[in-house]
Amino acid sequence: MASKNEETLKWLQTFEAGNRLITRLSVKKSDSKRTYKMYARHLKLWTEFSHLTPDETVEKWRKETKEDYEEALNHWDMWLDDFVAWLRKTYGWEKSTASYAHAAVKCLIKYNCRLRLTIGTTDRGIPKRIPPISLSDLIRMDEVASPQQRWILRGLKDSGMSREDFAELTYAEIKEDFEKGYQYVHMNVIRRKESVQYETWLGPNAVRSLKAYLNIRKERGEVIKNDTPLAVNEKTPHDKCKANSITQIIQRLGECVGVKTSPHKIRKLFESSPMTPIANPILVKYWMGHKIATNVESRYAIPNVDKQMELYEKAYAVIDVDKYGLEERVSAIEKLLSTMTQEQRERLIEKYVFKKEVEALPIVR
Repeated sequence: MASKNEETLKWLQTFEAGNRLITRLSVKKSDSKRTYKMYARHLKLWTEFSHLTPDETVEKWRKETKEDYEEALNHWDMWLDDFVAWLRKTYGWEKSTASYAHAAVKCLIKYNCRLRLTIGTTDRGIPKRIPPISLSDLIRMDEVASPQQRWILRGLKDSGMSREDFAELTYAEIKEDFEKGYQYVHMNVIRRKESVQYETWLGPNAVRSLKAYLNIRKERGEVIKNDTPLAVNEKTPHDKCKANSITQIIQRLGECVGVKTSPHKIRKLFESSPMTPIANPILVKYWMGHKIATNVESRYAIPNVDKQMELYEKAYAVIDVDKYGLEERVSAIEKLLSTMTQEQRERLIEKYVFKKEVEALPIVR
């Protein structure tokens, strides 16, 4: 069953102007389906507000600019401000969110007409800061995670990847270093949102959890091939985890220990952690898939793979969740259990701690 966002994207593609927008976005900007869905959602709201389809919107702009370009600019400037006000009143949107819908209408016209809607996008106000998850909270989540959850949690933490890009990881991206038994696995990946090719890493925490997770998947009959996704759903038929599924997994794991979190907060931990003084901020941003300016300083800030691994290994100590001994880990679990009711403890032990850990152990014949 298609999601609401999928249906909205299909709606946008029924219009010539909508298809042209997506085609030109893929060439000029992003090749991310998530980006197209965002534009589709905003333009569907514009249609609700203006009572104009995307094709009718473009045609109206063309007609008005032929009659009087300056007058058309004045009219549409005020009309789009009314659109932002309507979004805030009707749907309770923040000013910063509504500004993206304002920009979506401008973009529709920009990629369908020679004469652009050259008005300023609504001010986004003070952006809402998303704080990173604390390492101590992440460790608490790690303590109670199932093998699947632990791999996703540690993989996000070690790589700094977005949930969308992490969901697309396949065995081919880690195969060479992983099968050689390296503790630090180098990956060449693509940031789909920005159409950027970049490098990042998996450290010992993620590599160890991935081995345990893949062993379980092999035991249940899965054949691991180059195109095998590294994160799959626990329910049969064990399809690839989508980005939204990864968010749900992290959120539910956080709820188990009373932490409100998300994949983005884990990504923020990677970005804002003490890794940055060791590896330098530009390199850390590169590992996260951010676009790096093409000036000379930026080029020289990205060293070769061997030097990158040396810096990553030095910096890794600050995000290493396995540096705590067995006694400390057991103590952390006991402390967590002491805050729960008997029913909560039994459910947690059954579902997350012992049962899954036993399943992750290699079978001795």
